[in-house]
Amino acid sequence: MRRLLFIAVLLVFAAPAQAAAPQRLLVEASEFRFTLSRTTVKPGRAIVQLAIRGEDPHDLKLRKLGKVRAQIASVPETLPGGVAEWRGKLSKGRWELYCSIEGHKQAGMRSVLNVK
Repeated sequence: MRRLLFIAVLLVFAAPAQAAAPQRLLVEASEFRFTLSRTTVKPGRAIVQLAIRGEDPHDLKLRKLGKVRAQIASVPETLPGGVAEWRGKLSKGRWELYCSIEGHKQAGMRSVLNVK
């Protein structure tokens, strides 16, 4: 019995730690605004989904604010009723989310995500 208990304890401590689940963010797009499912996420792995609720196609760019040569992540142009996603890592800071289709960002399709 002791031997079985000892083996069970060893297996518990020897099991690999599971990686934290990725943060999830849903961005709903309509003319001409974004609605975020949350405005703050934790740093690390993330899944950002873009759902088009309006009548026009949109895309989604993610750019870290405060960096001169910030890397831009993107969700491709998505048609009305469609859902597309980006999977990657988000570092601490403020991230600008915007639609890069001509005139859309200027019309209000811009939001800020806090990663902390």
